[in-house]
Amino acid sequence: MASEPLRPEVARVSLSARVSSLISVQLARGKVGVEVVASQLHMSRYTLHKKLRREGLTFARLLEDVRRKQALTYMQDKTKPLVEIAEQLGFSELSAFSRAFKRWMGTSPAEYRSIRFS
Repeated sequence: MASEPLRPEVARVSLSARVSSLISVQLARGKVGVEVVASQLHMSRYTLHKKLRREGLTFARLLEDVRRKQALTYMQDKTKPLVEIAEQLGFSELSAFSRAFKRWMGTSPAEYRSIRFS
């Protein structure tokens, strides 16, 4: 009996991981939007939302997670102004970033920096 040649398993990347990656790229370019990400994945906004719901996620949640992770990375550079971090993460102003950061970490960005990196 001839055996079929072994094929390496193709790693499947979840939709949420691909969306998170695209969000990171879009944030680096300035603004991120669900329409742009959906288009890059060759699907409609509606289809993207539907498929993310199947994974128990939303676009807004993924955007929030990417911003939180990137914020923590950017905060390590004590010379980087908070206003610049807010801008790089796509927040309209520093106060919006500060509110989000406090929600994520339970403290303001300035307090977090002084406690963690002093």
